[in-house]
Amino acid sequence: MFFNIEVVNKLLDIYFKNCSQKELAKCSILFAVGTSIFLVILKGMAWFATSSISMQASFNDSCLDAFVSFVAYHALKFSSVNYDVNHNFGHEKVEGVVAIFQCLLIMYSGFIICRESYAFFLNPKPISNTAIGLAVMIVSCIAIYQLIYFQKYVIAKTESIIVTGDSLHYLSDFFMNICILMSLVLSKYFIYVDVICGLIVGAYVFYNAFIIMKNALKDLMDKALPEKTQKKIENAILSIDGVKNIKILRTRSAGMKKYVESRIIVDENISIHSANKITEKAEDEIKKIFENVDVIIKAESA
Repeated sequence: MFFNIEVVNKLLDIYFKNCSQKELAKCSILFAVGTSIFLVILKGMAWFATSSISMQASFNDSCLDAFVSFVAYHALKFSSVNYDVNHNFGHEKVEGVVAIFQCLLIMYSGFIICRESYAFFLNPKPISNTAIGLAVMIVSCIAIYQLIYFQKYVIAKTESIIVTGDSLHYLSDFFMNICILMSLVLSKYFIYVDVICGLIVGAYVFYNAFIIMKNALKDLMDKALPEKTQKKIENAILSIDGVKNIKILRTRSAGMKKYVESRIIVDENISIHSANKITEKAEDEIKKIFENVDVIIKAESA
């Protein structure tokens, strides 16, 4: 519910109704780049003013956010390039490769946060200008919430692994900001709360990194589409007149593109022309399920 408001979703549907999946994903990444640059400037000033270790961690994370989102945008452009002689299945898997890259950078960010927290534990310093830090964190939370909301909307429409990875990263940044707000409010009563918040955020960043790695590996290892989706494909094929059964069904995804291959059983007495018409109808039914799909269906006689 927090990231799913029906009225807002309907407004987004109206505004982006003519956008393809790739265009929608690119809009999301561009929004992320702009938001992260804004946050880098804002948090840089706040870190300088407060000397907070949590603020420093958040500033470092926002710098990585900006860089990762910039790389993700160019990866999406590359994945949109059609197949060529050297890449017969297109370039969609670059999304999985970039997601692995995102994971490594996020893990590095988590390491930096934990290291700085430990350094602060050894040599604690009081946080100054907490009012500035609080104002910056509130503005940051609002900015990141808007971004994550739009990313969740795009993920639901596109299933882009790059946008998913980017969203998990910004979600960790959102919770980091919540921790920093707590740190700024409570640090005057217990100075080590800054360290505790930093370690919690660092652990959460590592957790998100593994989630991104898991999703990227599924894509790169050609894992089959979810069972529910496969059942939907089977029903679409079996709904065509002349299809007696499905002999083989193989599915996978690469970025936002789905791949479906199938062998269907048809009556042995029909002509090759009729069998081809049946497979064409079956392919058209599957294309109605997915916006971006490469489907090949072959017929065999019973």
